[in-house]
Amino acid sequence: MAAPAQVTWVKTDPSGAEILKLGGTRRSFFSKSSWELSAREAIALVEQDEWRFYVEVDEKKGWLEVLEQPDGTRKFSNQGPIQILT
Repeated sequence: MAAPAQVTWVKTDPSGAEILKLGGTRRSFFSKSSWELSAREAIALVEQDEWRFYVEVDEKKGWLEVLEQPDGTRKFSNQGPIQILT
């Protein structure tokens, strides 16, 4: 089961169309730790069902989606809850 990780910031390409890096916090039973990953690393964690990323909007979790492009590459959607960070 994937562990939830809150995204608190993103770095995009100059056009804002692609997420390059993301970071935030992740809680465990007794602590909270900061993390920073490239989009490629984060997508690999999602695909391995290790982490699941979300943005908190009005005290609700908005989960990030991984999209497959026509050429087979994957990227995070820059639509939905992630928009509040870009």
